[in-house]
Amino acid sequence: MDYEQITYRVANFVATITLNRPDKLNAWTQKMDEEVTAALRAASSDELVRVIILTGAGKGFCAGADMSLLSAVIAGTGNSRAGLTGDFPVDGEARADFRKKHAWLLSVPKPIIAAINGPAVGLGFIIPLYCDFRIASEKARFSVIFSKRGLVAEYGLAWILPRLVGLGNAIELMYTSKMIESQEALRIGLVSRVLPEENFLPAVQEFARELATTVSPRSLRVIKRQVYTGLLQSLGEAFDLATEEMKGSFGTEDFKEGVAHFLEKRAAAFTGR
Repeated sequence: MDYEQITYRVANFVATITLNRPDKLNAWTQKMDEEVTAALRAASSDELVRVIILTGAGKGFCAGADMSLLSAVIAGTGNSRAGLTGDFPVDGEARADFRKKHAWLLSVPKPIIAAINGPAVGLGFIIPLYCDFRIASEKARFSVIFSKRGLVAEYGLAWILPRLVGLGNAIELMYTSKMIESQEALRIGLVSRVLPEENFLPAVQEFARELATTVSPRSLRVIKRQVYTGLLQSLGEAFDLATEEMKGSFGTEDFKEGVAHFLEKRAAAFTGR
């Protein structure tokens, strides 16, 4: 597929999707939405991809929805519900909660790393929340922004943000729409690490490559489903699911390889099967 507003590259089992409107701080458009969705689906089905990175070109990650979209809604020339609803065709095992707009990233069967290289605002704040890792550049900044635009906590923000940073921190971020720097984001658990601006993306790609080659892709796929399904389960349900998944893992190639490479003291050669 030819892309206009993103770039898509695969190397060393890692797919890198880059939002590519640097002159607009990668503000989100309908076209970008369609292209990111297509790229994520391509990466999900590609056996040469084990980890996915989502980042931005230039000095920003994503400045949120392109203001032309919001202006069109105000002027009455745009559809105020466009892009807000709709389910997505994902893994047949995914529950309905994880078929919603943007939340469907939780059902992508491979780890997704948000490499946040600059400002992440509004929708650009929300999308990384549905990624498995949020790694920030020292130049990254974050703001929910919606309360300063007369809007609300959209796309499940009020559900997922408290689960990541705690209720008090989430309320402060959502109510005030204040801008926070990368170190504050690290302190409250919004991101897992902060890296220097210099060589930021190569450093994230190296982390992704290690993840792609040193652990079982099948294990990652199953554990990811366990983690996010578990947010909506009781302890007993999560325990029973873990028991069934553990039984299923015993007959896999990756389990055999996991034992063999340890005993033979060599690098693992997992297949994901």
